Amino acid sequence: MMDIVIICAFAMFSAVMCLWLKTDTREIRFLLTAVSCIVILLKTVDSLSGIIAEIRSLFTISGLDPEYLRILLKGLGICHITGFTSGVCRDSGESALAEQTVIAGKTALVLLALPMLETLICFLKSLLQ
Repeated sequence: MMDIVIICAFAMFSAVMCLWLKTDTREIRFLLTAVSCIVILLKTVDSLSGIIAEIRSLFTISGLDPEYLRILLKGLGICHITGFTSGVCRDSGESALAEQTVIAGKTALVLLALPMLETLICFLKSLLQ
């Protein structure tokens, strides 16, 4: 609980600093925003280790193929990286670049999920025969 309070306080401080620097150069604000986002992302990734351990435990108990866990974790990584990157692009005024990043992330998720879709289709096909 305390981590989120610290992260939110840091984000608010960074936002106020960006507002304060609004009269200065755009590049300094962009750099401040990018560094602040990276710090928050690293702090968040720190918290993910407990979640990943719990998900791994659930997969072990369920007997599901460990490949699905790998796909799930990669998908989570794609979502975080895409969201981070598109947010920074939007903040720097590059909304078209941000949107293309989101499209690339969605495409990467579909490509990542194709083996699971293939398995699902084969399973459904075997049920129908």
